[in-house]
Amino acid sequence: MYNSSRSLVFITFFLCLPFLLKARGKHEERTSRKDSVFYLKNAVVKLGKDEIVASTGKMERKWKFTGHGLQTIGLKDLGSNREFAFPDPKEKCDWSLPGAISDTSVAEWIGTTVGEGDDEGFSNRYLQIITTFRYPNVKVMLQYVVWVYPDAVGVRTQLRLKAMDGFDPGNIKDDEGVENRFGNNMATPGPRCDYLPLNFKVENQRRYWGYYNNPGGRHDPSRLMLEEKVVKGYPLFETEDVDWASGLSVEYGNGKEGVCVVKESPKCVNQKAHFTGSFYAGPVGLKVTGWGLSAKEIVPDRYRECWATWTILWSGGNDGLQLALKKFDRTRYPVFPERDMFLLSNTWGPANPDGAQFTEEGYLMNEIPVLADLGVEVMQIDDGWQKGGRFSDAKGFVPKYKHGWKDLKAKADEYGLRFGLWATAQYVTVDEMKKNIDELGFVSWKMDFDHLKDRKDYEDRARKYREVMKYAPMKTQFTLCPEYDDPRYGWYYFKEYGSIYFQNLQEGLPEHLTMVPYQVLMQNWLMSKYFNSNKLQVLLQNPKRTNGSLSDAPQHSHSYCFAMGLPFAPCFFQSGQFLDGDGRKELKEFIALYKKHREGFFTAYTFPIGQQPDNNSWSGFQMVSEEGVKDNYLLLFREMNNKEATKRIQLKFIAGKTIKVMNLRTGENFRKKVDSEGGIEFIITNPADFLMLKYELVRN
Repeated sequence: MYNSSRSLVFITFFLCLPFLLKARGKHEERTSRKDSVFYLKNAVVKLGKDEIVASTGKMERKWKFTGHGLQTIGLKDLGSNREFAFPDPKEKCDWSLPGAISDTSVAEWIGTTVGEGDDEGFSNRYLQIITTFRYPNVKVMLQYVVWVYPDAVGVRTQLRLKAMDGFDPGNIKDDEGVENRFGNNMATPGPRCDYLPLNFKVENQRRYWGYYNNPGGRHDPSRLMLEEKVVKGYPLFETEDVDWASGLSVEYGNGKEGVCVVKESPKCVNQKAHFTGSFYAGPVGLKVTGWGLSAKEIVPDRYRECWATWTILWSGGNDGLQLALKKFDRTRYPVFPERDMFLLSNTWGPANPDGAQFTEEGYLMNEIPVLADLGVEVMQIDDGWQKGGRFSDAKGFVPKYKHGWKDLKAKADEYGLRFGLWATAQYVTVDEMKKNIDELGFVSWKMDFDHLKDRKDYEDRARKYREVMKYAPMKTQFTLCPEYDDPRYGWYYFKEYGSIYFQNLQEGLPEHLTMVPYQVLMQNWLMSKYFNSNKLQVLLQNPKRTNGSLSDAPQHSHSYCFAMGLPFAPCFFQSGQFLDGDGRKELKEFIALYKKHREGFFTAYTFPIGQQPDNNSWSGFQMVSEEGVKDNYLLLFREMNNKEATKRIQLKFIAGKTIKVMNLRTGENFRKKVDSEGGIEFIITNPADFLMLKYELVRN
């Protein structure tokens, strides 16, 4: 998958622009006057005399050359033929750099190239458009890069910058600012990375959302992972600025269709990270700021990347928005079941609170056969296996064991178990990771204690992860840990390397991390709204060992607590040796059932259904296959304090249909007619129990 032969090959076409470009004190004109068209399956890029048109086959975005850069002039849903762009003649360019590049800056067009690519195998295949400009007065080169995926519901745009001789970063504004106007502190935009001429004069509403950093700190019902705010009121006479959100949906037609914009950056609600900017919705449209690149980080020897932006078109209400976002996210960050789909255990689970005791060779030798018997496939050894240091100071990532990996590897091979390892993201070296992969054959890495303070840090991590994954294709992947308040990865960034680690959960120490089932279900449920579940590694604790004075977990079954993680990348965050006989038998049977349907769970799109969990509700997940006809699943939970044995649950995308349903735990089959609003009535006889169902549409 990570083959250098798949790197980009560009063909340059010089366009003749219908305006004069100032260069070296005289007028220049490009030599070719012919239009050029490029195809990749249903994706089409057209280079015209004064414009660029990019079509995925489902949506189209159009730019014109203005002499100051490129300006978006079209944004169309090709299915409905709905045009969302209404250009303002005062806007001359989609990007800006306060103190250097504005709508009046002269931009010398150098050329536009189009070629196929897949980001070295870390993304799906796309047509890539690179348009290069020289800003002679600023002494900077700028590239505007567009990725056009066939049949995608959106496009990805990104800026790249390089300094020329004489570039001076001194007066450039890197970040958002504040201006005091008659006693009020008003936000002022930083560097703009994208612009859409959306119409905020007609009826519309704006939906902003983002997820929090430090999920382990979201430890009680008042600290939700998801922040979501719907703003109504139109026309917009003043600019509406939002600096905490990763995503914005501009919704028209009573919320039935619209434009979704997502920052591909490490931004979190409570952690802005490195210049991740804001959304500014106002009279002239939507401006997206946040280059992720300070002026001092613009260097002369290479182009450096800014944060990218996704522009996605959707219809079908909020359900359609969720689906469109998840489809584009999976296009940008593909999932490989052969690499990423496995049941992982992690030795830190029973830590209470220090888990190094469970990295001793004797414990691991006893754990291997128990895990294999349960159906676990990868045993990840957390902090303590390495020779050098502990926690954030850990270095020297070679095994501490007497014979290195020899004895543990032999035992694991005997039982068909693979390995995972913990490491500090800053200090583990590429050579250390390669050596451990060579000796173990496969390693799933948990990368901890990162701190990403500037552009160099992000580049260093990407270089490290890519080099290791290209060295061992399909034999390694990463889980990136966003714990603590340090600037780390966010939720729409760096997911090409594996998954994001979610929420430390323990048996009772430290107390604030104690596993409480409804709080776990609540956060998992919220994460599944605007995040692809198979990119989230959730931790599954032992309810019977959880401190009963801090949680009602002991009143729940192993299967109930395990089922809360099935739509995700589940991590067995407990000890197999510490299960009692009944628990071991129950989990073994349930894991075997889960694995029969795991690929369907893993490759589906997951949506939250029912009510937000609060220990008094019916809640759950709907998993919809790519085609939506067969291999769809439902997980429904009746929580501990709920008094209703029967509940009507509203499902997505199948209103008015008839479905054939199988209860996977009992084998019972039945048919259900879905009402016009998507509602179906289900029965769960006892509280703290759940349904695990598979359904398919019945053709009329």
